[in-house]
Amino acid sequence: MDPNPAITISRSLGSGGTEVGFLVARKLGWHFCDRRILRKAAEATGRSVAGLSRQEERPSGYLSQLMAVLTMGSLEAPCAPPLELPIYSRDLFELEMRLMLEMAAHAPSVIVGRGGFVALRGRPATLHVSLRADLAFRVALLVDRGVMPDPEAARRAIAESDRNRAAFIRDISGLDWHDPRHFDLVLDVSRTGLELCAQTIAGAVRG
Repeated sequence: MDPNPAITISRSLGSGGTEVGFLVARKLGWHFCDRRILRKAAEATGRSVAGLSRQEERPSGYLSQLMAVLTMGSLEAPCAPPLELPIYSRDLFELEMRLMLEMAAHAPSVIVGRGGFVALRGRPATLHVSLRADLAFRVALLVDRGVMPDPEAARRAIAESDRNRAAFIRDISGLDWHDPRHFDLVLDVSRTGLELCAQTIAGAVRG
């Protein structure tokens, strides 16, 4: 039996990827999988959504693990355990990968972010999309929607997010997140806009 079709959307901060993914899912009548993945991961681990979201798409190298341990206390001070023990990003990704595969197996799905193009790499009937946008567009979107208080804060957040996402993908897969060869379709949202991007993706699936 042929697998359900699926779309993964890789996006950068401020590119409007969540909105595009939602529009695509609505146009196709498919399941929209974004925060839903995180909620299911939180249920599986008994952790809060907020706690897990801080672990997503961040590299899990030795330094980050060491810093997580050091935050629990030191030899000079009483050790007060944190409210939630850390789950490092590789462990979280492996859990979310299983969830993404289960969701796609259950019903046609649009999966946004979370290394979906890695998790579903090689899966039949899956379209991998990368959404890009120029810096001015990304800064304006974050400020206009109240995500960031001013353009300078937006630029700092974008730079940090891009570094973290690239390091995360490299850490879990060895792939270069910026390399368009890992995707079937690469779209510049700052040139086409959210609606046309969604139309293009839905049209690619419909043929």
